[in-house]
Amino acid sequence: MAQASCLAGAGAEVALCAAPGSPVHSLAAECGLRVLPLSLDGLRFLPGALSLARLEKRWRPDFVIAHRSEDQAAAVLAGGPAKVVRVRSDIRRPRPGRLGRLVSSRTDLVVLASEFMACSGYGGGGRRPVAVVPFPVDTARFRPRGRAEGRLLVAAARMSEVKGHETLLRALAAMPGARAVIAGPPAQRTLDEMAALASSLGVGDRVEFPGRIERIEELYSRAALGVVTSLGSEAVSRTAMEMLSSGLPVLAAATNGLVDMVQDGITGLLHPPGDWRTLAAQAVWLLDNPPARAALSAGARRSMLERYSAESVGRAWMELLSDAGRWNKP
Repeated sequence: MAQASCLAGAGAEVALCAAPGSPVHSLAAECGLRVLPLSLDGLRFLPGALSLARLEKRWRPDFVIAHRSEDQAAAVLAGGPAKVVRVRSDIRRPRPGRLGRLVSSRTDLVVLASEFMACSGYGGGGRRPVAVVPFPVDTARFRPRGRAEGRLLVAAARMSEVKGHETLLRALAAMPGARAVIAGPPAQRTLDEMAALASSLGVGDRVEFPGRIERIEELYSRAALGVVTSLGSEAVSRTAMEMLSSGLPVLAAATNGLVDMVQDGITGLLHPPGDWRTLAAQAVWLLDNPPARAALSAGARRSMLERYSAESVGRAWMELLSDAGRWNKP
């Protein structure tokens, strides 16, 4: 829905297809987007694909932009004149198979959310055109607020081993005087298990696990540094985008899409995944050097405005869709 809003804001006529009564359907209507009722889940796929064909015939769109494999397959089966564009932002790779190859062969363009995905074969291979357009971040909601609390670090991710929270906890043990808040819902680990782990590492009194926080931007406004310690995943890190847009320098593991988003020495600092010693040294250096932290903060906010804001993403989409004749050229 975010990309639909970007396109609408850039001047495109947009209709968003969503299942009636779904949260996306309701939210899109609240945002003023035109919403077309359509469900493609499970047994409703074939009727939904027929409905999409009828919608295309009546509305005559130039493009059908699909975000899920079901949407892509339905757009291909609809067989209308609209060009089919598949957006990929999931760390899971395209599934091979006869049907998948058929659908891919009839897809006009694959749009990936990061350069990492383009370099790692997420376009599906072959001669199909591939482009990169990032996902947007709400730069109005996530903005610098200037109320940092001393030596506070913040992380936000579900309590899963792949998110690397133990790296931050071990780093915190080597950072006297620093505190951390690790927000996020329980997953493979409960909040009590995480608190017990922190205590076993000697930092139980300097870290909080508040669970899921609805107004996470208020937590970011209190922090001096943002931390993303993921050991994998992160084709697109929404947390890193939100932190950077909030003016937080981000200390990030050099993994997957984080390498694209966090510019080492410009918007934050990268460390090898799991390397808590490097993370601790980076954090201490920045906490002790306000001018360096301020420079990274300015770079972080600037990078989000220039490339990841709704206006920037909307312009990138419009330039891409306006130049469809060049998709098949090198």
